Amino acid sequence: MNSLLIPSLSIRSYTRTMHSHTHPFYQLVLPINGHIEIVLDHFEGKVGVGEGVCIAPEEVHSFSANEQSKFVVADLNSVPEHIAGKRQPVFDVSNALQAFLNFVEIQLTHFASDAQAEMVTLFVTLLEKSQKGERVDRRIKPVLSHIHHDLSHNHTLKELSELAFMGATQFKQRFKAATGESLRSYLVRVRMEKAKALLRNTDTPILTIALSIGYEDVTAFTRRFKAYFGQPPSFFKRK
Repeated sequence: MNSLLIPSLSIRSYTRTMHSHTHPFYQLVLPINGHIEIVLDHFEGKVGVGEGVCIAPEEVHSFSANEQSKFVVADLNSVPEHIAGKRQPVFDVSNALQAFLNFVEIQLTHFASDAQAEMVTLFVTLLEKSQKGERVDRRIKPVLSHIHHDLSHNHTLKELSELAFMGATQFKQRFKAATGESLRSYLVRVRMEKAKALLRNTDTPILTIALSIGYEDVTAFTRRFKAYFGQPPSFFKRK
């Protein structure tokens, strides 16, 4: 890759009104929750949690989204070669990159962006390991967006399988094929990683963090967190 001349990460939301424009640099849009409706030269459809879309320099694109949806947007001078192809602009977001997007959201929401250079460097490193294509089952995409929209909600198998218009058995199979994890493992991981990011990067009280990811009992949260990371929440608490 060439050196980046426009290294920028930002958190954005859009409106339901379709807008169109171009820009003289690559732009990558990666959902944190919700999805974006986007129209490009060789793609038209939804891009949701678990994937991203690459918009080439000077490529006219139209887009809209629910106002409550959030996205990490990367404006870059260049991108990895396997991401740059205009005919297949959608790429998979790895678990590591998705976790990093959560960190970016917290960092840019709560603090000044004086760590932009470091964040962009790590972002590009993780991006280079991503895969091209649309691995995620189209029926699973709204499920992932629904989960990430509110981690405090009690997401049940019945509710999520109905959202995907599948029976419970088929849903469990499709969900694991799309994410590489069972529903239970996925929920535990994204909740624990969000909690860890909040502990490390904000002054949010542990009780508030526990509530934000669905634990009303701090003791239960602490027990689960220590089992997952090997250390209690206080070990990671921002000083």
